[in-house]
Amino acid sequence: MGQTCSYQTVQPGDSCGALASRCNITPAQFTQYNPGSSFCSTLKPGQLVCCSEGVVPDLRPQPKADGTCFDYTVQDGEYCALIAEKNYLTVAEIESFNSKTWGWGGCSTLQRAAKICLSTGDPPMPATDSRMVCGPQVPGTARPANWADISSLNPCVLNACCDVWGQCGTTPEFCTPSKSATGAPGTAAPNTNGCISNCGTDIVNNNTPPAEFITVGYFEGFNPERPCLNMAADQIPAGKYSHVHFAFAGINPDFSVSVSGMQDQFLLFTKQTGFKRILSFGGWSFSTGADSAPIFSSSYNHGNRLAFARSVVAVVQQFNLDGVDFDWEYPGATDIPGYHGSASDGANYLVFINIVRQLLPANKTISVAAPASFWYLQGFPIAEIAKVVDYIIYMTYDLHGQWDYGKNSSQDGCPGGNCLRSHVNLTETAYALSMVTKAGVPSNKLVVGLASYGRSFRLAQGGCVTPNCLYTGPVSRATPGNCTGTPGMIAQAEIERLVSTGAPGAATWYDAATDSDFAVYDRASTWTSYMSDKTKAGRASRYRAMKMGGTVDWAIDLAAFVPERNGTFSSSAATARRGRRT
Repeated sequence: MGQTCSYQTVQPGDSCGALASRCNITPAQFTQYNPGSSFCSTLKPGQLVCCSEGVVPDLRPQPKADGTCFDYTVQDGEYCALIAEKNYLTVAEIESFNSKTWGWGGCSTLQRAAKICLSTGDPPMPATDSRMVCGPQVPGTARPANWADISSLNPCVLNACCDVWGQCGTTPEFCTPSKSATGAPGTAAPNTNGCISNCGTDIVNNNTPPAEFITVGYFEGFNPERPCLNMAADQIPAGKYSHVHFAFAGINPDFSVSVSGMQDQFLLFTKQTGFKRILSFGGWSFSTGADSAPIFSSSYNHGNRLAFARSVVAVVQQFNLDGVDFDWEYPGATDIPGYHGSASDGANYLVFINIVRQLLPANKTISVAAPASFWYLQGFPIAEIAKVVDYIIYMTYDLHGQWDYGKNSSQDGCPGGNCLRSHVNLTETAYALSMVTKAGVPSNKLVVGLASYGRSFRLAQGGCVTPNCLYTGPVSRATPGNCTGTPGMIAQAEIERLVSTGAPGAATWYDAATDSDFAVYDRASTWTSYMSDKTKAGRASRYRAMKMGGTVDWAIDLAAFVPERNGTFSSSAATARRGRRT
């Protein structure tokens, strides 16, 4: 490039004569310095013209010394043509400079505060956003050495999907990649969220089947508390389960083991044969109760976990049990009334489980229960736990319940969260299995949940029982079962008795879309989703084919009525040990 000239900038309405006058030169000199037969007829506002010998200077923004482009943050009210005019560029040049810029959707969708290129060079790091939890716009994110890795920065916990808005999730809404018209990174097709990392909802980590497909059942040791639908430990169906978990042992303030109120049932349980006898600790109520939650969570802390682990192992050895199970609901959770988790819960839990594994004889099993919810599973170092335990009880039930009411993110397509949705929906179960296997758990370690109970709701409109029909709330007004007595939950045995005895308005049907059974009862005022024996058998076959580790039924004593026994078992402490969320 030769020597630059002195210059003037074309203003709207300028002519060559006016420009020559401003240059203090003659029209002939102006033509000499700006040759071309069409020059004067093609003047454009913002154009530079020479007032002396030489060439017009290049006033366009220049790339930085490190090879990155000259970046610019779009201000409120700006658009590409205006930015181009201010910087001696064309709109086409701006489009060209930004083909690889994060979030570049084109000039037609230019956003305030976007960081864009106004020169050639490598794209800038995008503007940060404190609302984002994954992706390159998380505050404090450093530039990757290779720009091709921009999408993989700040991945989601559990290897969940990250979308262009910097949010994590496990459903197609978050996990489906899409391309905008520009194809630039960090963009998505209209009306989609566009996955940027860890995309897809496939079940992975499933190359190897288990050595044995196990069948686990939880037995509610507190079931004699109910006025009916009682079962003694020696009435557990023979040959149906390979492992039975006695629910639930408690923990005393000195971290010794307690089966208070269930001693008779527990002693009877320890004498049973034909299945592995597992003692389970925790459950929903013990994990979250005002009196018990502090004991349960502190039992895993540094100062207490060895004492608790030794107590657990001592009970296993005293009664020659076959293993132990822990159901903490949930490490790190901060949204459960009566319980406020800590960020260190998951790490403490893992250390405790390792201690128990070291102390237990090798032929004794150890398992943990884990939620099929991204929100709660993220508190578990689940991939590391999977390396220690024999199997994981994966609670693929309670996917929906009365607690959804009023939460706009709890149900797809239902802003009020109060639509009739199956708590054992197969599609949602598959997403949950994808989530946990992507998180690093082998499928052969997962024992997948089956439900011998329903989640029930009072219909807002009688006869309206499709998925977008509504239920009442926020407190459950569902008619409780005569035996279980809990609004919002009813046993499979109670549902089937209502139908078989012709109770007014009682009916049941299978829903292929969700692979669930539905029922209405109490003059068709209450709706519930559950699993019949046929549906449970179908799920078991499906999970076996998927190379899962087995199935787990909550709960054995909810599935069917058994002959009543003379006499009762002590159950004074049973209420504190209810297992499922109410």
